[in-house]
Amino acid sequence: MITNQNEKAIQKELFPKPSIKYAYRLETRKVKEPDFPYLKSQMSGTKDVLNFVRTLEDSDIEKMIVLYLNAQNELICISITPGSINSAVVYPREIVKNAILSQASAIIMVHNHPSGHNKPSDHDIHLTDTIRKAMKLIDVLVHDHVIVSETGFFSMREEGMLS
Repeated sequence: MITNQNEKAIQKELFPKPSIKYAYRLETRKVKEPDFPYLKSQMSGTKDVLNFVRTLEDSDIEKMIVLYLNAQNELICISITPGSINSAVVYPREIVKNAILSQASAIIMVHNHPSGHNKPSDHDIHLTDTIRKAMKLIDVLVHDHVIVSETGFFSMREEGMLS
């Protein structure tokens, strides 16, 4: 009579478990897009940033644009997060990831307020602080967070909020 233990022993003998071991590797590499027209655009001040993102003024939805800069404040990467009529969901971890992958030395955040109000909301201020803390951990500076609308702009750096 074959018992359950005998059956298991026979199965082990006939069908041994493979001793496969897996090794995982994560690789990243820079890919230079030949059609990236903004590569090395200089961002030396708020005026340069505003000229670069001027299309945000007329947008009917909120969008967050993050400009990733090298040590010479030249543009090396852009990320755009579209939102809705009054918000754009921004994940700090995605900004950190893009900063690491692009080897950025600094970032500038820009978003619009379709309502026409330039002042940062409490959420805007909290988000900026959260991103600054995250960027500090990886030695990436947050040069500015600019809010644009059809009535003007607000620069957190120029207003002393990024000291």
